[in-house]
Amino acid sequence: MKRSHSLIATALGLGLALALLWMIRGPSGAALARSDLAHVPPSLARQHAPVVISSGLLSDLTGSPLDEIFVYAYQGTTPTQIPFQIDERETGGMYVALEDGQLDEDDELVFMATDSGGWVDNPSLDAGGTVITPTYVIALTDPISNTHAWAYVFCSDGLSRTFSADYVSYDDGNDRITSPGRYAIGFNATYAFQDYLTLGSSDLDLLDRNKLRVAGTVSIPPFPPIPISANEQDITKDSVHAIDGPVRVTRVSTSTFTVVGQPVQTTATLFAYRSLIVQPATIAVPGTPVQVSYLRTSTDWNEQAAGMIFYDANNPADVTIDGITDTITISPPTRWTQVTSVSGTVVSVSKIPAGLGGTQSTYYKDDSAIDGDDTGDQRSYGDAGLQVNDPNAGDYTILGHVYFLTGTTANVGATYVDYYDNPLQASVAPVPPPRWYIYLPLVVKD
Repeated sequence: MKRSHSLIATALGLGLALALLWMIRGPSGAALARSDLAHVPPSLARQHAPVVISSGLLSDLTGSPLDEIFVYAYQGTTPTQIPFQIDERETGGMYVALEDGQLDEDDELVFMATDSGGWVDNPSLDAGGTVITPTYVIALTDPISNTHAWAYVFCSDGLSRTFSADYVSYDDGNDRITSPGRYAIGFNATYAFQDYLTLGSSDLDLLDRNKLRVAGTVSIPPFPPIPISANEQDITKDSVHAIDGPVRVTRVSTSTFTVVGQPVQTTATLFAYRSLIVQPATIAVPGTPVQVSYLRTSTDWNEQAAGMIFYDANNPADVTIDGITDTITISPPTRWTQVTSVSGTVVSVSKIPAGLGGTQSTYYKDDSAIDGDDTGDQRSYGDAGLQVNDPNAGDYTILGHVYFLTGTTANVGATYVDYYDNPLQASVAPVPPPRWYIYLPLVVKD
C-alpha cells in the first residue's frame, strides 16, 4: 500500500514538474500559429458593407506607425491578411493623404465586411520564428440576420503588407473613380456635379448629369419681390483632393454656390467602395428675405440608357426608360430608386430630412423632346429624384447610399433600405491573453 502511494505521489510530482516546465518555456511558435483550439466560422452574408473603425477605439495603438498595423481574418484556422487602409484626418476632421504617419484618435481603419472571417482561440502569427499576437478583435454583427464575423488587428514591425487587392482607384486627371467590373463615376471639370457613369465592365457612359433646381423670390420692402432661380451650373468646383486606398477612395471637394450674387462655399466628402458610394450632402434653404418656393435634386440619364428599367417604392412594376413620357405614382416621396440594365444595376437610398416640410413628392421625367430651358443634353431619360414645394428654411443633411450590383437585378429596393436603416454593428475589444492548458497524468490504482 505504501509503495502504491509513493508511486502515485511520484507520478503526480513528475507530471506537475513537467507542466510547470511547459508553462515556463511556453508553447512553440508553430503551436501558437496553428490556433487550433476553438473555431467559430463566419456567417455574415452582406456583400457591400464596409467596416469603418474610429481609431479612438484602438487606443492601445495610439502613436503606432501606420505601416506596422495590419488586419487579419481567419479562414478556417489559417490567418490571412486582408485588404485594409487607415485614413488620416486633421484635428478639424478633414481627410488628408498624409498627416504624421502615426495612428491618432481621429484616424479611421477601413476594411470590407466580406473579407472578415471566423473566431479562433489564441489567435497569433509566426513571423520568422517570432510569435505575434493581435491587440484587438473586431466583432461584426448583422442586426437583420443576427449573423457574425470577426477580424483581428495586429501591430508589429515584423509584419509587412502581403495582400494585392485594390478594390477602387482614383484618376486625378479626370476626377474619376473606378471599381473594376462594378462602376466608374466622374465629375464635371468646371462644376461640382457628376456627369459620367458606367456600369459593370462596359465603357458606355449612361449619365447626363446630376441636376439641381431652385426657384423662389427675394423680398426687400418697399420693392416688389424679385424672382430668383439656380441650378447645378451655379455650383463651381474650387478644389478636389482624394485619398486613394485599396478599400475606398475618399474624395474631398470644395465648391461655391452662388445665389443672387452671394457666394457660399462648402466642403463635401464622398466615400467610394467596391460596390457602394456613401455621400453626405448638405442642403441649405435660406430664410428671409429669400423665400424658396421650389427645390429639386435628381439624376438624369442619357439616351444611351434607353431600355433600362426603373423601379421605386411607389412603382414596383417595370417602368422602361425610353424617352417616352410615363405616368407614374409620385406621392408619397420615395426613399429609394433602382435602375437596372444588362451591364449593371444602381440602387439609390436616402432618408428625407426631418423638418424639411413643404409639399414633398418624387420627381420623374422620361421625355426625349428637346427642352431649351433644361441643362445638359436638354432631354430627360428617367430623370428621377426628390422635389419639394415651399420647403422650410434651414440646413439639412441627406446621407445618400448608392449600391452597384452586377448584371440585371429584379426589384430589390426594399432590401437595401433595410440595409441602410440597419447598418452592420462593429464592436472592438482587446484580445485576451493566450490560454494555456495543463495536462496532468492520471494514475489508476489497481
